[in-house]
Amino acid sequence: MIEKENFTLKVSSDTVAPVLFGHREQITFILDCIKTNKIPNAWLFHGPFGIGKASLALNLAKVLSNMNFSKFASESNISEEDIRAPKGPININNVFHCKKRWDDKKKLFQKYISIDDIRDLSKRFSLSTTDNSYKVCIVDTTEDLNLPASNSLLKILEEPPKKTLFILVSNNQQAILPTIRSRCQKIGFQRLDEPDLQKISTGFFKKNQFNQLDETSLISSCEGSARKLLNFLDKDYIKFFTSMKVLFLDLPNLNKRKAISLLTENREYVLSSDPDKSAFGIILRLLASIAKQEIDLRINTEIVRTDITLVAAHLYSQISLLRHQSIEYNIDMKKVLFLALNTIELAFARYKKQ
Repeated sequence: MIEKENFTLKVSSDTVAPVLFGHREQITFILDCIKTNKIPNAWLFHGPFGIGKASLALNLAKVLSNMNFSKFASESNISEEDIRAPKGPININNVFHCKKRWDDKKKLFQKYISIDDIRDLSKRFSLSTTDNSYKVCIVDTTEDLNLPASNSLLKILEEPPKKTLFILVSNNQQAILPTIRSRCQKIGFQRLDEPDLQKISTGFFKKNQFNQLDETSLISSCEGSARKLLNFLDKDYIKFFTSMKVLFLDLPNLNKRKAISLLTENREYVLSSDPDKSAFGIILRLLASIAKQEIDLRINTEIVRTDITLVAAHLYSQISLLRHQSIEYNIDMKKVLFLALNTIELAFARYKKQ
């Protein structure tokens, strides 16, 4: 397979586009924009993590990079299926995927998308296409831009080149500069529902495996995210997740010694940079499920149970911030996890069973 470097992502000319599920309303709106030739200069795809926003952006980029808009009438028959599963090769000269670069020395992704990345992008976009198609840039995710990069992108959005489309992908639009948000047409995305998750599981899960996950309440822990669902293909991950869940079912009592032992035995999840598979991600997901009353705690007192859901909701915000700051200031993740467990224990102290 011949590969050509395409901005901050290496893309092959025969890259297979992901098949999309759900988001029918959003795709219908996008199709209408294409058919009526009302494509804006920038779309902001915002919504929860792992539900297919970037996948849709890539599929859309593949379609637009190959359409000849000088013969617009012949392209008006584009269908929903063309967006969900586009066929044919991607035009790698017209598609740019701007994301955090991989640092070979440190063996991890850089903290931010830098101003140099955006300047490089600006040079590439200054060259017009020769085939009357669109040039498409996907920024994934937009909150990864540092301040100089954000300001540089803003300048491009203020005077965008012709036949160009920016698709800004965001899991948290409030983290984006308001001036950038104001330059975009916003398209909100919601979590996938269970039927969509079941369709996605076909081809990945063994027969009845999805139903088994559903019966053990693990599907609700996916929070409508395809990416979180696919984590359950990993048997070691299921074992670790289930063990953590058993500990949290005992809230307001938390066996901290057992939790620390579990983390020590599963260091790969403590050190993981994947926000879904990391121990931090699992703790946050369990707190969210408790706050939404999606899992049944062992405690019987209804008043205490209600209080616990409120405490869990507060802890979710508190520990999310703690994780963000630990990444920002490069603090030892193991120490931060122990601090998170202490924070959870203290928050539930007054409700402990005597």
